[in-house]
Amino acid sequence: MYKITRDGASLGMTEAPTYIKQAPNGCLVLCPEPEAEGIAWEGGVYHLLGREELSGAPTVMLVEVDGGSEVQKAGETGSIMFVTLAEGGQIDEATAAEHTELFAPWAYPISYTAGQIRQYEGKLYKCLTAHTSQADWAPGETPALWAQIADPAEKWPAWSQPIGAQDAYPLGAKVSHEGNHWVSSTDNNVWEPGVYGWEEAAEDGA
Repeated sequence: MYKITRDGASLGMTEAPTYIKQAPNGCLVLCPEPEAEGIAWEGGVYHLLGREELSGAPTVMLVEVDGGSEVQKAGETGSIMFVTLAEGGQIDEATAAEHTELFAPWAYPISYTAGQIRQYEGKLYKCLTAHTSQADWAPGETPALWAQIADPAEKWPAWSQPIGAQDAYPLGAKVSHEGNHWVSSTDNNVWEPGVYGWEEAAEDGA
């Protein structure tokens, strides 16, 4: 596998470079690697660094690499971007919850900032308040510090007491509480089901 780079930036990869050179009549023709002045790749013509010049063609380098490790690196980069977008609010929480494995596990002692997302016991939690984690401050046990991101596959997740607007339930949110199913009848809902702002769902769960 070969990586094609230009000015230090990766343009792409190829398993079998198409080597070319300029014939005496000015046309580009295929040739073996030792005679090559450049390569043809994805409809473009590129000059190979250290070879005879190809007029007007940008210069690139061909670097032989381990294809498996390059694919792994690309996957890791994609994972980092996904997490960054999720923590920035550019990926909705339902989508984030479908990819729990991409998020780092909660640990201690770690300094967490509000908005960071971590996995704990197979579930995702968003940090609500900046803090340094402790062994007895695990997500799920500290609602003032962490709010669970609902699993889209779980229709009636357990209700958790919100601490403010940042983790309040939206209109139409569904929860289970004390053996019953509830649907939020108001937006920015911070009340307990059965007290205010919730309607008990029909027996069929509709």
